[in-house]
Amino acid sequence: MSRDARLAAHGAASTALALRSDRGLRELLDAGTPLGAGIGGRTVLLDVEGVPVFVKQVRLTDLERRPEHARSTANLFGLPAYCHYGIGAIGSTGFGAWRELAAHTMTTDWVVAGAYEGFPLMHHWRVLTDSGAPLPEELADVDRAVAYWGGGSAVRGRIEGLRDSTASLVLFLEYIPDNLHDWLDVRIGAGGDAAERACAMVEDELRAGIAFMNAHGLLHFDAHFQNILTDGHRLYFADYGLAISSRFDLSRDEAAFVGEHGAYDECYAVNHLVNWLAVALYGHPPADRRAFVDACAQGTPPEGVPASIAALLLRHAPVAAAMGGYYRAFQRESRTVPHPLGTIGPVAWPGATNSVDNSAAGKDR
Repeated sequence: MSRDARLAAHGAASTALALRSDRGLRELLDAGTPLGAGIGGRTVLLDVEGVPVFVKQVRLTDLERRPEHARSTANLFGLPAYCHYGIGAIGSTGFGAWRELAAHTMTTDWVVAGAYEGFPLMHHWRVLTDSGAPLPEELADVDRAVAYWGGGSAVRGRIEGLRDSTASLVLFLEYIPDNLHDWLDVRIGAGGDAAERACAMVEDELRAGIAFMNAHGLLHFDAHFQNILTDGHRLYFADYGLAISSRFDLSRDEAAFVGEHGAYDECYAVNHLVNWLAVALYGHPPADRRAFVDACAQGTPPEGVPASIAALLLRHAPVAAAMGGYYRAFQRESRTVPHPLGTIGPVAWPGATNSVDNSAAGKDR
């Protein structure tokens, strides 16, 4: 879709939604096509005057609804910063609906201003009251989830707040049908030039999109391939449930956390890319995948794949090996395991020089 057509659809949907009452929006949601429900909220597909609209309903807790907290981007529950990592064996609770709204506001403004196209537009948002919703399966055992995420009262307060909430922040977003996981799987299955072109586009778009977000103070923290959308020409970074920005109302510790994690998104993304390709190309289960990534990190060329994809795997395997070691320690040992970002070095995007010492990759594992 051209930029002009995209903005025209955005304008039409935005106006139509803004003109509906709360009751009218509820009726529209009730008539929509359910897409799913998960830790981030319930999703629905709507038709708004011929424009397909993706809806995400994010639980809004009573604490967030207090007048003094309306639209606040502060860490209202006082959650530990490690809850930003989207890598736990049990999903994180997220840091609140207002932060997610703020991230969508920023990214939509960037698209409208022509600064960067790689985000789904937010057409409208509304707070709608309801009779409540059950906790997602991952958090349903509250004691287990609290214990996993450190056992603190802040985590318990957040989960119980979600459980007891009687309202949702409803986000009406641009509908981009394909996520990167499904789209890339088809291209890899086709093999040959299609696979090579797709991998080249994905690598370039990951670099460009993450560089833009991070340069503007936004850290995504959960850029796996089901949270990234594509039209086959570019990537669109979506789902900001774990995102944080230097422009949020941050505590001193949170500001330091943002400053320390400027390289996290790109390391996360290339780790996901390497491991995803190890499964898509070779069908490796976890143990074999780890051995494969280790071998690539040591410079062993992968076999049976096009040269450009082999080069991509060799380029990013050192970071993937180090990140994989951290993931396993985080999931199995402690949420407070120190992150190795300071020892990984920059991601080796095409044309860049990778400062990772391959012989040391993954020593912490």
